[in-house]
Amino acid sequence: MGTWAEFNPLKSCVIGTLPQPADIISHTKLTNRYKDYFAEILHRGIQELDALEKVLGDFKVVTHRSVQKYTFHNGKTVTTPPLAVRDIFTVYGNSLFKGNYAFEWNKDVPGSCDHILDSKDFDSVYALPTNNIFFDGDYSNFNIANDLPRPMFHPPLTLKCGNDIIVAKDFGDQGNKAGYEIFKQWTMNVNPKARFHVLDTIGHIDAQIFMIRPGLMLTSVSSGKLPDFFNRWEKIYVKPVTTQPLHKKHTYRHKKFHPVIAQSFYNFLETCTEETYFELNSLSIDENTVLFTGVHKDLFNQLEKKGVTCVPISWKATTFWDSGVHCATNELERQGDLEDYA
Repeated sequence: MGTWAEFNPLKSCVIGTLPQPADIISHTKLTNRYKDYFAEILHRGIQELDALEKVLGDFKVVTHRSVQKYTFHNGKTVTTPPLAVRDIFTVYGNSLFKGNYAFEWNKDVPGSCDHILDSKDFDSVYALPTNNIFFDGDYSNFNIANDLPRPMFHPPLTLKCGNDIIVAKDFGDQGNKAGYEIFKQWTMNVNPKARFHVLDTIGHIDAQIFMIRPGLMLTSVSSGKLPDFFNRWEKIYVKPVTTQPLHKKHTYRHKKFHPVIAQSFYNFLETCTEETYFELNSLSIDENTVLFTGVHKDLFNQLEKKGVTCVPISWKATTFWDSGVHCATNELERQGDLEDYA
């Protein structure tokens, strides 16, 4: 068991889950056709996750699924489903780091993978403490520096590349300095030779750079903001999602239970979005095989000439939950040794 780099051959992973419509809709004010729209979004999202599991199985990847053991409504709001399992934990070498969440409505999400993680024989396990402190106010006014006086850190603020770890310059509301310092020390305990390189961006970085294999990467970040670590890597630039035509439809996706948004997104499901809503948030099977959300013809042609097989998967409904295929999966084991890739 273990994993050192994002592009090593994938052997086993966790896939996130979504609740059945009946588990959520009763806690909303959706009625009539809006209720049906939202139910269909959930049904299709569940189908997409099941299809992803089948695709990974076809590549001989052992898969596990997260489980929502907590309530679907906490008395004030619908709780966050255990879909973005990448946010919950990371495995480096054969050691496990469990992050934590900031809010009352998602505080129990990390436990959704415990039934899997507890069964694994890790060399060491570290769980970032919460001190039972969670924010329960207006999200739009949340300031992590002022409102969360304890460590917090989401693992996808980093990417693993052997001895080198790429980390976001600004953690946004997904981490703080106290959480990062603990994560960094944990990493150094696992691998004393580990080096950290700062990517000049905000928040999770798995939608901004994607390492195909050593020396070849996709990025939506300008070269001046990339760390020197990537100087010798060949870079293929992809337009960020925010510049794509359909992005404006989803600017306020966090208001996912509003009936107008539900209707708009349902209509989006009926359109052919593959050519217009490609995401860089992707999953490596190995150095020559990548699962992509949607289709990008020019990019696929470039990669195929380099011997990379591009496997598109449908992700229209799951996109509603603001989660790409990399976000909704998390490796338990990738086959490969600890190496330098500079």
